[in-house]
Amino acid sequence: MITGVIKNKIDKIWTDIWAGGITNPLTVIEQLTYLMFIRSLDEKELENEEFANLTGETADLIFPQSEIGQAMRWSKFKDRDSREIFDLISQRVFPAVKKMKYGKLPDFDDRGELIEIPDRGNEEQVQTAFSRYMDSAVFVIPNPQVLQKIITGLDDLYEHDIADLDMQGDLYEYMLGKLSTAGQNGQFRTPKHIREMMVELVAPTPDDLICDPACGSGGMFIQCGDFVNAAGMHANSAMTFYEQEKVEYTAQLCLMNMAVHGLTGVFKSGDAANTFYHDAHSLNGKCDYVMANV
Repeated sequence: MITGVIKNKIDKIWTDIWAGGITNPLTVIEQLTYLMFIRSLDEKELENEEFANLTGETADLIFPQSEIGQAMRWSKFKDRDSREIFDLISQRVFPAVKKMKYGKLPDFDDRGELIEIPDRGNEEQVQTAFSRYMDSAVFVIPNPQVLQKIITGLDDLYEHDIADLDMQGDLYEYMLGKLSTAGQNGQFRTPKHIREMMVELVAPTPDDLICDPACGSGGMFIQCGDFVNAAGMHANSAMTFYEQEKVEYTAQLCLMNMAVHGLTGVFKSGDAANTFYHDAHSLNGKCDYVMANV
């Protein structure tokens, strides 16, 4: 549950971004989501490293082992000078995230040019849904001072207030509640208690393919994942989702939202499309459940 103290902290971050010239609530959430995702990658890497140290097994690492690759980790750059942080994120971290493939970030050569990760030709889906959507993503935090305030604010929230995924979900609900433009383009957010009821009635399992043909920010998928995880069935390693969304930046938000909730890479497909004009009948017989508010 989001307390008044947490709301005040979120509002402070929001105000800092607003004062920096970003006044569209959707853009604010988008930029915050990028940074939350960047932080979550480092958290996951720390878990990978700890597991490798405990078991002696080789870790499946996210970040390149080069000097530049390790410098892209949140824990490595968060306390550096604001100008260094701004340059690092805008010139290295964000471009690398946009080209992330198969759960790994690309490296940079000695000239500072990105080295793209080769496609795996033997896989059915060569370019992942994540990379397709992120290809058009733009980092628009205006200056080092605003970025440092956001990083400091987010780090304080994560360290003291929203350490668990359930609380992160509540954080998203609070931020999405600030959207005054929802509904103008046919975009409506299904209230959390309605999603909970729908998912409890369906009771999905990791073996089910779930479709939301108007997925928005991915709330229905998040709820399904939470339900499966609560039952001890590990949605992040097995569950499959099929999503469609007509607004590209909302599709990006959906992918990042799911990634922050530990559901990275679970998309079977990801076509940014208007369901009412897209070839939606192609899903006939392929999905176990269609869960949507349309």
